[in-house]
Parts: sequence; structure tokens; C-alpha cells
Amino acid sequence: MSLPPKPKFEKVNHHVVPVFWQRRFGLQGNPGPYYFNVLRRQALQPQGPGEKMSETYGNIVFDDFFRPSDELEDLLSTYEAKIAQGLDRIIATSAMDNASRGDIAMMLALQASRYPENFATRMDLGKYLAIAIVDGQFEGSATAFNRQLQSSGMLPGARIDEAEFERLKSASSSDLEDELNEILELHGYEAHFNPSLIIAAANQVAEHLLALQWKLVYAPSAFLLSDRPVPVPMGINFSVGLSASYGLLITRPVVPITDDVITSQPATQSEIQKINDEVRRRAKEWICGPGNWVHQT
Repeated sequence: MSLPPKPKFEKVNHHVVPVFWQRRFGLQGNPGPYYFNVLRRQALQPQGPGEKMSETYGNIVFDDFFRPSDELEDLLSTYEAKIAQGLDRIIATSAMDNASRGDIAMMLALQASRYPENFATRMDLGKYLAIAIVDGQFEGSATAFNRQLQSSGMLPGARIDEAEFERLKSASSSDLEDELNEILELHGYEAHFNPSLIIAAANQVAEHLLALQWKLVYAPSAFLLSDRPVPVPMGINFSVGLSASYGLLITRPVVPITDDVITSQPATQSEIQKINDEVRRRAKEWICGPGNWVHQT
């Protein structure tokens, strides 16, 4: 049997934190930021991201022949190109207009949505969606049902027959999940990870973030980035380093949110410490920043 063409690019290591974001934490003239591995206590001089802040089979998609591809990174890169422009506009102007705020909201939301440890939940979502479809919300034939599952991207190999489809339609709500799981396991179907789920999740998170109060602060070469830059779940009170010299504090709004330009304010020492302490606590393995003080973590 001849296989279909290989994916455009096969790879097993994918960045959890985008390369463009890591590079914004280096000093001008350096090849990149200083890095520190918090597990191995490994201190690295300024350098490019390489495979740091990446994971094997992290942001990855397999085709039907279990070949890894960069389908997800391709999808994310279309957003990241615009996001990087918005971040650079903030760095250049020391202010955040409405468009840049939308870019940063999407950057933070995508970041929260692409942590590999959350992928299992999204894969389960494939089954949950299938359950929702047959739970009184879908009428038709097995053929139409299979087409619905295939087009969703979650069960691209679905081949449920008419008898099985009738079992699903007639199952009680309490038995439906068990019936579906039994049929899927019988045929060897498994929920396939659908990259578009990351975007769908990120859009919802971004809307949540845009409804909160933002404070942009500035301090030269003062902020850190880690391989888990934002918290999950993302609540209403957290902070993050945006670049080597800009930080963002997000809180519950005390006044109505407007589309006015957010002008940076000088960061207090307590704000710098708050942001960097949060970044350190969330780190899984790597942190990086603009000075060798990163190594003192």
C-alpha cells in the first residue's frame, strides 16, 4: 500500500513558548536572553532559544499513519506574526493601543491554551462533542453522522454503522457516554487532537482578558519569562513579563473598561518583584531574562 504524501515538515520538538517572545527578553546586541534551568541549576550565557522552552511531542499533530507534523505550529504562526508586531509596537511606543491590547490578549490566551498538559483534556473533548451531537441534538443517518464527526477533525476515521448509530440514538442520557465509548473502542477509534480547538479555546480566554483591568509598567531590563508564562486556569488577578523592560499587571476592573490607549507607567520595585516572583513560581524548567541576575534565581 502506498502512503499519501508526507506532512510538509516532520518534527518532534515544538516550542511551548514562541521563539519570538523569548527573543524579546534579550538585550540589544546579544544573540538572545540569559537562560537558567531551574531543575538542573544550569546557567547559560546570552543565546538563541534553540530547543529551550520546547517539549517532545508538545504542540504536535499526527496524521493517520502516526507521522508527526507541524500543522499546529503552522496554524499558530499565522497568529504569532501579527502578535509580534503588536508587541513590538508596545516596546517602541511605551504604550498599548486597542489593537495592541487585542494582540497581547490573544498572545496570552494562546499561551494558556497550548500547554501540552492540557491536550489530553482537549482530546477528551472530541468524545464529549460526539456525545453532545447525538444527545438529542443530531438527527439523520449513520452516513451523515460519520460525515459530521469527520468534518469536525476530532474523529476523522469515523465509520459507525447504522446499527451502532441506532444504539446511540436510542441510548438514555445516562448510558450515552458508555455506549459511545464502547463503540469507539470496538472499532479502535480514538479522539484525534484537532488543532483548531486551541484557537477556539484561545478566543474565549482572550475575551475574558479584555474584560479585565490592565496596567502596563516599564523598568529597563527588569523582567523575566518562563516556560509557563501565564497561569492556568487564568483568573482575574495575575501578572506577566511582556519583554525585558515591560510588564503587565491584570486585575479585576474597578472602573469600566474603555478602548483608551494604555500608557506605560514606571514600575515600582514591588511591582517588578511581584511579576518576576509569579514568573518564577510558574516555571516548569526554564526561565530567561536580560541579565545574568537571572542565574541567581
